[in-house]
Amino acid sequence: MFARTDSKRGDTEATQSLLGKEEHISVKRTFRHWLVGPIAFFYVSGYIMSFNVFAQFIFDKIKRTDYPNVTIQNDMTNCNVNKSSETYKVRKELEQKSAQWQMYISLAGSIIAVFSNLVLGSYTDRFGRKFLFYIGTFGSLLRTCLVAAAMYWDLNRLFYIIPFTVEGFSGTQSTILQVTFIYVADLTKRGKQRSFGIVLMELSFGLAGASSGFGSGYAIKWAGFFGASAIAAGFYLMSLLLVFILPETFVNKRTYTPKLQNLKDAIGFYSDQANSGKRWIYIVTLLIYTLCALSFIGSAAIEPLYQLSTPFCWTPLKIGWFSALRIGCQQVVGMLFVKPLQMRLSDKTIAVISAAFSAATYTLEGVASNDVMLYLVTVVGTGGNLTIPMIRSIMSCLTPPDKQGAIFSTMSAMNQICNVFSNVLTNTIYSATTSVFSGTVFIIFAGLQFVNVLLLLMLIYRTRTSDDNYSRMEDVPEINVNKTDVDEDHQSIQ
Repeated sequence: MFARTDSKRGDTEATQSLLGKEEHISVKRTFRHWLVGPIAFFYVSGYIMSFNVFAQFIFDKIKRTDYPNVTIQNDMTNCNVNKSSETYKVRKELEQKSAQWQMYISLAGSIIAVFSNLVLGSYTDRFGRKFLFYIGTFGSLLRTCLVAAAMYWDLNRLFYIIPFTVEGFSGTQSTILQVTFIYVADLTKRGKQRSFGIVLMELSFGLAGASSGFGSGYAIKWAGFFGASAIAAGFYLMSLLLVFILPETFVNKRTYTPKLQNLKDAIGFYSDQANSGKRWIYIVTLLIYTLCALSFIGSAAIEPLYQLSTPFCWTPLKIGWFSALRIGCQQVVGMLFVKPLQMRLSDKTIAVISAAFSAATYTLEGVASNDVMLYLVTVVGTGGNLTIPMIRSIMSCLTPPDKQGAIFSTMSAMNQICNVFSNVLTNTIYSATTSVFSGTVFIIFAGLQFVNVLLLLMLIYRTRTSDDNYSRMEDVPEINVNKTDVDEDHQSIQ
């Protein structure tokens, strides 16, 4: 019920000017609500494993079809060959072709997924949250099954465009990421509780990524590409089964909204004049999120090829170990530091520190010349992945409960736009520079993170000196309104 004291109303007045009137039915949390963590874990396990398997499969397939009479092994023997030799030239051509084909196949689904995420995510504010879990998981499961079938029958590489295109209509992995964070926003209070809830989900993603990254190398070694893809499909099935018993959190569904209203809400955060008081914060935070996503997606896409090439020439097993170690340090160890850091620092300050670590990480990865330097990347990068969850929390805290789906849909759509451009730019740059300096793309990513440091410092300065009251927002409780409260307040006025 609304408190009827002047002090209580005074505490919330500034925040309401930013957030507007909120009508939010509180969610009584039960054990079943926390199944969102295992659902995210199994989905990301399947996605990371299928991603790693396919990246190495396409390299192997091009090697078998285009260079059947050339022996190319992933070990130091081929790394030490003369750069003017035929074997070295063939390997470089193979790396370039692999990068190009990964780009073509990825683009097929990513372009469609931009629109899928914007529309599907915004409609969680109308139809509830669970439907998006079903759509996202089933789309990835179908893509993995089709890819596995193509691997089994050794179909032409052009066929692989079809499964990724089909998955694009379900929004790809961004669908599950956004609905997971929307679900967490429904269960948590605005402020540090919400940012910690988002971090817990990032921790779940990290555990999944580390375990599947570690396991993918062994899965390929013991079961082959087809068997490893079948294991990934099994993870998706586990996630889908848990969704059936996951409770709905958004019970106040807006079935009465006009057509496209949810989509307009999503775009309106950055364009509506009525939103001018905080519009600049939305724009700046989305730009920071975009630069993070460009770097993260681009590095994940190119790292397997970077490690397969000279001077590393890693095997699939070593690539899996590195993937597990890096994700484990960033997504698990790094996330564990959030709660202690929040005792002393704001979310924005944590984001600045993380962006600085991220810039250092990409710089080291770009100049790495041996295995030791590459493994040090995982250590330096421990604190480098906190910017994205902090930005998600900041944007979510700016937004009323009935528009959480809309705000996360814009982040998810931007994630897919980054997926399109980052894959194109990263693979193009890598193909053009691999014979000169293969670490060029990572130096560019480091530069993007340095820009993020500057943007975050500006955000901190502006929110401390302006009169928009954003800095007070974390300390103000959410206003929960139910029907009884509204009726009693109405009677008191009469």
